[in-house]
Amino acid sequence: MAASITIGGVAMPEPKLNGLKISRNKIWSKNAGRGADGTMTGDIIARKWKLEIEFLPLTDAQMATVEAAVEPAFFNVTFRSPKTGKNITVNMYAGDLTCPVYTYVGGKPRYVGVTVNLIEK
Repeated sequence: MAASITIGGVAMPEPKLNGLKISRNKIWSKNAGRGADGTMTGDIIARKWKLEIEFLPLTDAQMATVEAAVEPAFFNVTFRSPKTGKNITVNMYAGDLTCPVYTYVGGKPRYVGVTVNLIEK
């Protein structure tokens, strides 16, 4: 079964095999760090989701769909949580969208290796 990701309610093209990495990054308090004896101190104040996505080859129309979805500053992303096994919706923003043009077919570009990182707000 393919990964199902929606951005702003719009279904995204399928990620390539092993092209979806889901992580939860720890956000530490300002007082976090190593003490003189090397012991870690501080508190985790939040855990934020991050999706690293690499898509299967995209047509011009599919590329436009992805680009439009990640254009706003913040947007809702729905994906399957590895923590609960259920779909969750998280408010996120996008890192840089990389769109390599592999070739042109009938005068239209074919994108291979399109990547974007989505990070929880």
